[in-house]
Amino acid sequence: MDNIFVRAMIVIVVLINMTYGHSTKQLPNNIYGNISFAVAVPQGEFSDNVTNNGYGVDLDGGWYVFNGPLALGMTIIGAQYGRLTRNIPYSYFSSAVTLTEITQSGILVLNPYVRPTLRLGDFSFYTKLFGGYHKLSTETKIQNDDQVNNSNNENDDAPEYIARSTVASDGAFNYGFGLGLRFRLFRGRKQPDGSMSSPTLINLELKWSKGGEAEYLNAGKEGSIEFSDPADGPVTTTFYPEKSKTDLFTISIGIGF
Repeated sequence: MDNIFVRAMIVIVVLINMTYGHSTKQLPNNIYGNISFAVAVPQGEFSDNVTNNGYGVDLDGGWYVFNGPLALGMTIIGAQYGRLTRNIPYSYFSSAVTLTEITQSGILVLNPYVRPTLRLGDFSFYTKLFGGYHKLSTETKIQNDDQVNNSNNENDDAPEYIARSTVASDGAFNYGFGLGLRFRLFRGRKQPDGSMSSPTLINLELKWSKGGEAEYLNAGKEGSIEFSDPADGPVTTTFYPEKSKTDLFTISIGIGF
């Protein structure tokens, strides 16, 4: 799931630059966006197999139709809920040099939505009706010490891993609703040319979603991934995926414009 977070962070930087770097010009009143820290809490059957929460990034943006109370938008959430790390010998003949094997499980959510909003002064209360798709995947990668510690930054062309593989991947459609609150943190400032910069807002949101049945791994769950005894020969890895409905409750807290 590392790629999800790298891409999400790139989008965050771009959006922050839009919010603060272009402060000399106010964004259109009918355009909005949020950058939030997200906690994805498995529900129902999903929580029986994934007992730990997922943590990640919630990117949200949309457009108020004709600047009215109804908005159309899109939510993208990337969260990691499982991780397993182990050190393995680089060579069969020596354990002096080791590599790090990292297996991570995560979820990527793509949800278009309709959002009615009630605006009361500096506060906006809204609800969301959404439907979309979420993908659950588990990836394994092998890194050396420099890659684990990010010590090879002087070489931009250096790979971030020695090898990588997707060991499990599945998805399901989902639908649900959300409740949210936006309020002003900083008002826009008047610029030398007389224009106003865009205000900074705090955004709080709760979302409940019903997800279809999917097969997935939880890398952090004991017994989900097992390795054979090296004394018996080359190590083999056995995966034990789970299958269930994939309901979620998501909490998002962040800033908006």
